[in-house]
This record gives sequence, C-alpha cells and structure tokens, in this order.
Amino acid sequence: MGASELQKALARFLAPGAKLGEPYLLSREESHHLREVLRLKEGAAVKLLDLQGREFLGRVEKLGREVLVRPEELLRAATPPDFEVSALIPLLKKENLAFLVEKATELGITRIIPYSSSRTIVKPKKNLREKLERRALQSLKQCGRLWPLEIFDPLSLEEAAQIEAELKVVAYEGEKKTPLKPLFENFSGKSLLLASGPEGGFSQEEIDLLKEKGFLRASLGPLILRAETAAFYLMCTAHLFFFAKS
Repeated sequence: MGASELQKALARFLAPGAKLGEPYLLSREESHHLREVLRLKEGAAVKLLDLQGREFLGRVEKLGREVLVRPEELLRAATPPDFEVSALIPLLKKENLAFLVEKATELGITRIIPYSSSRTIVKPKKNLREKLERRALQSLKQCGRLWPLEIFDPLSLEEAAQIEAELKVVAYEGEKKTPLKPLFENFSGKSLLLASGPEGGFSQEEIDLLKEKGFLRASLGPLILRAETAAFYLMCTAHLFFFAKS
C-alpha cells in the first residue's frame, strides 16, 4: 500500500484479538458503522485496533452483516503504559460520568473507578460499566489510543480508597495550604490515584477516611468547582505533568 492510500485510511475500527494476515469478522456494530454510515466498499483500506497495543492497516474483503476484514500491515505498536493514573470519580447525573470517561480516554488515564458515598445523589444503574466501556472505546477510536481505558464496577468510597498507588491525592475544598502543582512536581513514582468529591462534597468522616488510607489533600484554587469540573481538572493536570511532556 502506498503512502497516499495510508493517508486515506483514516477510519478506525475495533478488532479485539486481530492478528496480522488473518481474516477477521468485525462486530455487528462496527460492521454497521463501516457499511451503512461510512459506506465503505470491498477493497477499502481501514485501520484496525486490536486493543492489545497494535494498530493495523487492513482491507475490507467482504461486506455483510458482519464485515470481513484482513490486517495487512502493522502501523503502530505500544507496550502497556509504564505510568498509571487512576481516578476515583463519583457517580454523577446525566451524561457527566460518560463525558468524563470519554475525556479520560483522550487524556491517557489508565483506569476509572466510579464510587458512591454518603452525599452521592445518583445510584448505580444496571450495566453501567458496560455502557461506559462502549463510550470509552468510541473515544479510543477517535483519538487513536492503543490500550483501552479500564473501568471498574461502582465501589463504595471505603472500597475505592483502599486501591494502592505510590501517590494518592484528593481534591478538597477545605484544603487551603497545599496546591496541586508541587505534589505532582515532586513525584517521581509510577502510579497515581486521584479522587474528587460528589455534588455535595465529602463529609468530614470521608475526608478522615481518605487521609487514613494515604491520600494527600490538595486545593484546586479559591473557587468551589462542580463535581465534574474538579474530576476533569485533576485528569487534565495529570496529563500535563506526566504525559504531555513525553
């Protein structure tokens, strides 16, 4: 395939477990998108993501309810990230949680752990993790990420707080003395756990619990941020310090 054809092969499709040179049947959802939305024809060049760190240049071999493609050339490969950023995010209203999952994928976050606490308004819905995973995978296709975002089933705050990391930081509006920047500037480890509060904030008992579990409290500035804004702020700042420089 020539360079000009490579430039045209912009559409990415999820092909979990695809192998170079072997025919692969896309899922019905991916097949529908290829066939009915993009209206690609047999012989069209596509990009295939195996969700194990590889992106292939492939070709459409046969259209059908499940489209047959064949990976023909390895375009990119990446080992699993050696720096991990996990985010504890409260269960939020409407599309806010899905939006944060989408942005976490784009920002290189390793895993999202939704949690409930005493002031969490939203209750976990059935199949929440599966719905969020679908949103994350669509974002992965758009941004070209090679390893998928890991998403947990919702946990209680007490359960989530026990997750291990070399640095654990919680954004807390009651913290006035410790800005976020020096905590990140002085960190040279490989795993970071971020936490932000729900709409009603953390109770004093919950802040005490997080401190007991090793979280350092950090200020996000003089204003009180919405729950989704605080979570997004933390992820963007982590991206700036640990990913954007590389």
